[in-house]
Amino acid sequence: MIAAAAALICYLGHYWLLLGYDFTRDEQMATFDTAIFSAGHLVWPLPPEWQAHTAELNLRFMLEAPQQLAWVSAYLPMNALLRAAFGTMADPALAGPVYTGLSALLLWSCARRIWPDKPETAIICVLLLVSAGQVMITGMTAYAMPAHLFFNLLWLRLFLTDRPITHLGSVTVGFVATGLHQPLFHPLFVAPFMLLLLTDRNWRRLAIFVPAYTLIGAFWLYWPLFIQTLIAAPQAAGVAPDVDYLARLLGALAANRDNLSTMAANMLRFCTWQNVLLLPLLLASWRFVRKDRLAAALAASFVLPALMMTIILPSQGHGFGYRYFHAVLGNAVLLAGYGWNALSHDRDAPAIGALRSSVLHAVALSLVVLMPVQAWLAHRLYEPFAVASARIDASGADYAIIPEGNLILFHDLVLNRPDLSNRPIRLLEPMIADPEDLARRICRPGVHVALVEESFFDPLIRALQLPAARLGPRLENEEMLLAKSGCTVIKLRRMPARTPAEDSVSHEHNVSLTVN
Repeated sequence: MIAAAAALICYLGHYWLLLGYDFTRDEQMATFDTAIFSAGHLVWPLPPEWQAHTAELNLRFMLEAPQQLAWVSAYLPMNALLRAAFGTMADPALAGPVYTGLSALLLWSCARRIWPDKPETAIICVLLLVSAGQVMITGMTAYAMPAHLFFNLLWLRLFLTDRPITHLGSVTVGFVATGLHQPLFHPLFVAPFMLLLLTDRNWRRLAIFVPAYTLIGAFWLYWPLFIQTLIAAPQAAGVAPDVDYLARLLGALAANRDNLSTMAANMLRFCTWQNVLLLPLLLASWRFVRKDRLAAALAASFVLPALMMTIILPSQGHGFGYRYFHAVLGNAVLLAGYGWNALSHDRDAPAIGALRSSVLHAVALSLVVLMPVQAWLAHRLYEPFAVASARIDASGADYAIIPEGNLILFHDLVLNRPDLSNRPIRLLEPMIADPEDLARRICRPGVHVALVEESFFDPLIRALQLPAARLGPRLENEEMLLAKSGCTVIKLRRMPARTPAEDSVSHEHNVSLTVN
């Protein structure tokens, strides 16, 4: 019942709270790849007229090639493949909500397996999970993180059952989980449990897991190199920079700064997006972590991502709470279950009643106060971008040139379908190397091009408290070139104040523009 309610809330929230919009490039790439895989392709062929100009279409977080014939994201494919599978039955947006609901069921099952004589602990674990804003709101998105949480909990449930069939299941789950998004998260989760098998001298299980994960790791590390051969022209020599994971790692390390302070902020953000009792119960679990090897493995598996990300990628970009902890939230909640058992052990009835009351009050506080505030913050983040994107769609233009100026955040508005069937086709202005050449390529009588002016971004700037947009003089020159080449230029400006009747994302009458 709780799991089904969580899934339903996440699905409704995707459309009602987040407006069905993919705000971040991570979400956009999941949807982009889902469209490719749903059509039966591994990559999508680019039209010949765009093959030499793919950067204009926005290749951020996408694989690139010296002579690019096709495109696809730089992420591993399993999250998008599974979303495509959901799409064959219903709606790809169901994936995150279903993962979230099933994660609650798996968490309950893991807790019952660990503490078969303590059903109350399992219920408390589930309540802690579904009353966390990070879990519920991330479950509304196309992020891979809900899938990571689900598959890690599924792996753990199989691992806790020492049977030949569950070993095979664990390896299968490990293959999928490693290939969801980035190849690092699931192996970090698994590593402490391999150490647990080593300390137990369980050579039989190690003989299964170690070779299997070696092959799994090799397969997924090779994947982007294989996909590179599909997007590049056969005569293109060499591999494009940053395709292999070593190059990406070195690039991330070179860009890092303020690692410790950034990670400290991440930890604070993580704590504020959980049930208020999670941290106290985590601290109370320490006595079990010291003497119970399973608890120690859960703790190590929880801490490893923070240690690794502090070194290689301290900034998460966007996210609710700390999304790089999302895959191991099950660990945190199970450790909180250990903490509950520590606090309730050998207590009299009034003391246990007080503890139960504190849990119920904490869940009520999360559901009635914290989560509504967090939901408002999420809506406040997504809504101006969803509105801006809808206004671009409603412009009636064939092409839209979107500047970045001093605000790199705006380039996420440059999102196109794999087959470029969207209108307008969105172009990233800083990547237009030769505006005169662009005008020659796209302009002819009847073609409309939308130019986004500084004032168009005012609602986004106000909502996110960003510095004022400064787009520079290039747009004026591009306007002149486009008009001279035969295009009709549409200017997208700040939208007038909306009436309640207009306050929706369909925006059929929400385009403030001038036509030259």
